[in-house]
Amino acid sequence: MDIFNQVQLFGTASDPSSDVNYEKSFASANMPIAIKGVKDEIIYMNEQAKVLSNYSGGSIFISYDEKLPDDIIRINELTGLNINKKVDLKTPSGKIDQKFFRIDGITLLNKFGLFSGTLFIFNEFTASVKYLLNSIAKQGINNCVFDEITGLMLKNQFKEFFSRETERAERYRIPLSVTVFYFENLVFFGQSFGNEKLNQVLKYIGLYFKQKLRKTDIIFRIDFNDFIGILPHTNYENADKKFKKIKEEFNLLLKFPENVKPKFIYGISELNLKKHYKNYELILEEAKLDMAQRNNLSVKQDAGYTF
Repeated sequence: MDIFNQVQLFGTASDPSSDVNYEKSFASANMPIAIKGVKDEIIYMNEQAKVLSNYSGGSIFISYDEKLPDDIIRINELTGLNINKKVDLKTPSGKIDQKFFRIDGITLLNKFGLFSGTLFIFNEFTASVKYLLNSIAKQGINNCVFDEITGLMLKNQFKEFFSRETERAERYRIPLSVTVFYFENLVFFGQSFGNEKLNQVLKYIGLYFKQKLRKTDIIFRIDFNDFIGILPHTNYENADKKFKKIKEEFNLLLKFPENVKPKFIYGISELNLKKHYKNYELILEEAKLDMAQRNNLSVKQDAGYTF
């Protein structure tokens, strides 16, 4: 069962003071999970949370006076990752290692609908943060990691993230989908209204995706009018539902004449370990084919989707 669906069922029907089998419910989760009761006492931790807490001296929860480093705040602003916790771990060898998390808190209610505790899910983004920090240190933050107009990740960051997420999906046997998309009429829109108006629309598109998608979803601007999204923990069906809604919303939000109105065109493919093993770029080709089939188009041969 998807961890977020599992949490939803658990959170609406369970009381931390009752005889709930937490181990059975959350031991198989591939991320740290912890539960606090009404008095802020720790009721449960799975093994991942116990290890994290042990090596951090018990400092794994968010404190109100905690301040994130400026570079992490900047990464949050540009990517929407929303990192809210840096954990310093002291390893058995005495080395200090840093891990970065987005901690989501979910309210638990008892059978009477009253507050009975909080479930915390620790989403780790350490690899992504360290990669971005390294890129920023080497090249500077402008025009190397993020597109300056949309604020989305650039093409030169895609291969690293794509490789990491496909390997993670393979290791933990979790679903992963990829979407490719562009905006029909975008060139004509720019010719009709000028670059300033075009850049305003592109900036709005980037802001929309950062606000509407989950923090774990990552969107890349590959070139002028070609984009790719990596959607962890998402199968084809759920990705299609999500992007159908996005298409409907863009149709309503971008209020311009039909002949120049930017129209959202997308395609999706889901990772199949047997089919795509060691040849993950097939996922992109299948997403392009899906885009062509659902829109009665020829496959975009000129798109910058090859790496």
